[in-house]
Amino acid sequence: MFEDTARRILRLVFGGGADISNLNPLPVTDRNTGKNYTSLLGGITIPAASISTLADCMLPIDLGYGPRTLALTIEVRYNAAAAAGIVVHIISSYGDSEGGTHTGGMGVAMLTDAAAHFRIPNGMVGLTIVNSTDGSSGLITANTETTVTAVLAGGTGNVWDTGDIYYINGAGYDTEDFDTWTPAFRAGEFIRQTEVYETDPRYLKVLIENLGAVPVTDVEASFTWENRT
Repeated sequence: MFEDTARRILRLVFGGGADISNLNPLPVTDRNTGKNYTSLLGGITIPAASISTLADCMLPIDLGYGPRTLALTIEVRYNAAAAAGIVVHIISSYGDSEGGTHTGGMGVAMLTDAAAHFRIPNGMVGLTIVNSTDGSSGLITANTETTVTAVLAGGTGNVWDTGDIYYINGAGYDTEDFDTWTPAFRAGEFIRQTEVYETDPRYLKVLIENLGAVPVTDVEASFTWENRT
């Protein structure tokens, strides 16, 4: 009796059992593990006909502590001149980081890893590559499926030699989407929309693709999840 009354009070206060909202992306639960919230993008602007990068979503959703129910909320402000909206790309990873060995020549400025499958086009721009052998690192300015361009600094030689070992935190994501969806579009308006997932990959990141010919602003992606034990 008391539990039923308490649950009704909680639903009245927090909105459980009603439509999903920004304040309560998941219904109120009697699980003692509760809910967690993570902001992924933080109000970025995406230029016309562009897609956000792995670097824009620096902190992934770490699902390594058991299955969870996820609610992904997207916020975006459309320009009044916009004629098209956005597409949400959710990508997954089993390790978050990418690493390997330089298979190119000696003393070169560009990393080459013939065994790599980096996300293209230029999907790792803005991330940092570390030459573990040389002790140097650099901000990635371009990449293909097997090469990375970055100016190395802080090491002994600040170049790539055959056999050098590297790693890139935040880069080890699938080349194909885990899921894709298109939020509502209305020119000149602010949109907030939520999708719920019953799934359990290891890591998740979100990329936002702007289909329009003008920038979109105030773009935010946030996850709310419930631990399931």
